[in-house]
Amino acid sequence: MAGGVLAGLANLRSQVTPPVSRLVCALLVAAGALQPMTAFAIPIPSPSLSEILLPPPSDYAESGANAPFHGSFTSSVYATAWGTKAAEAHTALEADGFVEGYGFTWINQLDKRALIEFVVAFAGGQGARNWLTFAEAGDKADPTYQHADTASGIDPYYGEHNAYPSHDVSDAFAFVKGNDFFVIGFESTQDDVLNLAQTRAKNQYNAAPDSTIPRDQWPENAKATASPGSAGFPAGGYVFVAALLIGLLAVVVVFARQSRQRGATMSGDVQMSPDGASWWDGQKWHDAQQEVPFMARRSPDGAFWWDGQKWRPVPQ
Repeated sequence: MAGGVLAGLANLRSQVTPPVSRLVCALLVAAGALQPMTAFAIPIPSPSLSEILLPPPSDYAESGANAPFHGSFTSSVYATAWGTKAAEAHTALEADGFVEGYGFTWINQLDKRALIEFVVAFAGGQGARNWLTFAEAGDKADPTYQHADTASGIDPYYGEHNAYPSHDVSDAFAFVKGNDFFVIGFESTQDDVLNLAQTRAKNQYNAAPDSTIPRDQWPENAKATASPGSAGFPAGGYVFVAALLIGLLAVVVVFARQSRQRGATMSGDVQMSPDGASWWDGQKWHDAQQEVPFMARRSPDGAFWWDGQKWRPVPQ
């Protein structure tokens, strides 16, 4: 996720995915998944995602409701971590079969460290692995990315070390087990959390169940038995679905026309003036020295915001 496994998450509390993007994503997923009606059923992870994350270390406390993660979250909320690529991330999440997300942020005030951990359940293992690849590419493209971190005993995975304008650093690992995608990351004012991240990631991998959705229900395993005209979804049903998609496309066109002017603002993209002194909210210009765009990505400590080219200090 652009901004790093940890840094990009600091802006989750204030951003939303545009309604037009959500409609387009829904259409893309539906158009590529015209299968028996049972394929549209939303699976329920078991055990629940709240049960499979490890408890925090004894010297860490929950950071509160304003933290990047605080319990369950949706694909729309998760996608906002990608800033200007939020719509692309949301499309990928839905296409990969996003089911549910759950996570928390923990703080150690004494050592000045933060622990962010979350899990995302996908409908199948292939979707989770596809998302791992997407997330890795996004993280490596972020300006705070420094180098890869390595760990043993987890696979597939990737790790990363990030350094932020505030001089904080983070080490984090993302991995897949079964149909679930995990992220475990530590952030600190010192470069001293790699071993913590490696150990925590390995322990979480070992403690996680083999899957939270039975393998025989994964889309890649169910496709072999699905066929047009199968029980529960007659062949004529595809005509109805196609007509429904056409109707939804008409709705998308209407929304797109109405939101064209405000699209850049809601997508998380910051439109700056040529001299970099002002930013555009879709209706008027604001002084970049006095106000921070609500859609701008922030550093984990909240002291800087990203204007698309460089980090700027948040005015006090």
